[in-house]
Amino acid sequence: MQITIFGATGSVGHYLINEAQRRGDTVVAVSRHAHSKQSSGVSWQSFDYDSLDSIVKTLAGSDAAIISLGDYDVITPTQNIVAAMKVANLKRVEILTGFGTSSASRKQLGIGMRAVMTVMMPMLRTKEKQDQIIRNSGLIFTIVQPPTLTDGPATHAYRYGNYGHKSISGHIARADLAEFMITNLVEDRFKRESVYLQN
Repeated sequence: MQITIFGATGSVGHYLINEAQRRGDTVVAVSRHAHSKQSSGVSWQSFDYDSLDSIVKTLAGSDAAIISLGDYDVITPTQNIVAAMKVANLKRVEILTGFGTSSASRKQLGIGMRAVMTVMMPMLRTKEKQDQIIRNSGLIFTIVQPPTLTDGPATHAYRYGNYGHKSISGHIARADLAEFMITNLVEDRFKRESVYLQN
């Protein structure tokens, strides 16, 4: 499987690359700035996210895309990636947003946690807009919503999907997050829905 990873130099990016390589997948790693890293099975590319043609070319030959762009300056890049995917006829996308960043996903939370997230929404407005772009894209998406991310080795012991006591005060290791995201794409799970996960 070939996966294009947007935001490959971010805090989760290298974990995603490592996990994809571990599974034997090919990666097109994309960042805003030129990158000197070279490794087998990884093609590094850099470009301006405003260039639709560049994004389309980068997606050529890929089976799926991951968007992991951080918390700021994500709206226009996400819109352009979606537009480019349609031109490239690439349907499968996975996006890393934030815990409870849409009204649809908040329905999975208990009453108390929904109240907490409602209070926090002014701080999460950009991620909510990004969530809406993906939901309205017509693509086959998975929206991944972790709480606090931590470093350290993978534990392989995390909960996801329909589990109880989902909480923004929870945490998950970036390595576990990457394991879930790559596995989710390869096994084609959680299509057209959002999913929470935490240790």
